[in-house]
Amino acid sequence: MKYLATGRAAAPVRARAGGLFTARYLSFVSAMGLSSLGDAAWYVTLAWTLTETTSPGRAGAVLALASLPRLLTLLGGGAIADSAGPRRVMFRADVARAGVMALAAGVVVVTGPDVVVLVVAAAALALFSAFFVPASGAFRARLLPREHLVRGNALYLSGLRGGQALGGPLGGGLLALGGVPLVAVVNAATFGLAAFAVRKARGLPGSTDDRARAHGDATADAAKDTSPPTSRTFRQQIADGLRTVFRRPRLRSVLLVIGLVELSAAGPVNVGVVLLAGTYGSGAGGAGLLLTLFTVGATAGFLLTLVWPARRRAGRVVLLGSVIQACSLATLATVSSLHWALVPYCLIGLVSGVGGIVLVSLVQRWSPESARGRVMSVQALLVFGAAPLGNLLIGVLAEGFGMRTALTAHAALAACAALTLLLVRPLREARLD
Repeated sequence: MKYLATGRAAAPVRARAGGLFTARYLSFVSAMGLSSLGDAAWYVTLAWTLTETTSPGRAGAVLALASLPRLLTLLGGGAIADSAGPRRVMFRADVARAGVMALAAGVVVVTGPDVVVLVVAAAALALFSAFFVPASGAFRARLLPREHLVRGNALYLSGLRGGQALGGPLGGGLLALGGVPLVAVVNAATFGLAAFAVRKARGLPGSTDDRARAHGDATADAAKDTSPPTSRTFRQQIADGLRTVFRRPRLRSVLLVIGLVELSAAGPVNVGVVLLAGTYGSGAGGAGLLLTLFTVGATAGFLLTLVWPARRRAGRVVLLGSVIQACSLATLATVSSLHWALVPYCLIGLVSGVGGIVLVSLVQRWSPESARGRVMSVQALLVFGAAPLGNLLIGVLAEGFGMRTALTAHAALAACAALTLLLVRPLREARLD
């Protein structure tokens, strides 16, 4: 992520930075977790309201369409983060999302929970999140000294997942207590608090790119840095960001691994739990249990990374995780009982948690500061795009060839990720110390 000043300033910066658990970073993570709690409560409310007013199939289609603005604008959001500064973009995105929720609450009070109003609000939230997500990835390292980047990402993601886990029950309770307007107001308040925390947050002095050079991370890639965003048109800024990825072998390779890992797990974790539960004859309860085991594994991965961050052996940790993910998916293709599927799902969650943190940290570390927001937008596009593509892939394969073939194909994708990590030396020997 972010970068520290010049070689002369590197030592003082480290002294002033303190540890991971500073009030500055903890307050930032807490606010982001609170924001995700309100957002999860809103989406539970949205899904419930849509299924009450239309069919489940149409509700799913509407929710999928409402997420399209995020996918379509992520690359532009990264360019704006680099041009205007990630902290400013995060602040404005949170203020805008708070405004959307406050406006939605007012409209719903007048018109009732109209489907069009709810879908427009969901699409607006998705649009502004396209600016927030890459800016967040580009900003977090500015809050952290270099040695705490991995653990800082783990703490941040733990806060987000914790908020999402609590948001579901909260949304149900608020919906019963005050209806859709109350949920929208609470979500607006959490976005407002998050904006306040971002406003107060200040990055470490200087540039971490320079400190990275002091630690020997500088390579010939430095000569390929993009031009300052302010000197380019908006379209040129996006193109420069894509060129940054394609011209840097390490970035290109790590993003390829992210895409393969995400695609291999997205379908089995989303639609796959329902299909497998149906195969096992365990119904919705079985699907919920599989998803719970995945979540437990992912949470354990975040906590493990907080205690034992992958640093000197970062590349080997991701390689091992990809192998475990491939083996777990291959195991799911052979078992015929729900009980035998529980451990593989937990393992997939565990390695997804650990590997995801390491991979995003590598992207942040290897991205030039001038284009970090745009590189993070490419990474986010791979992650968010994997869900609908993975759902489609496993559905088509399962219908045409059966679940065993579908899961075997997903295991092959994870194996391709492992093979890439094994063959590309900078990935295999990647370090985050």
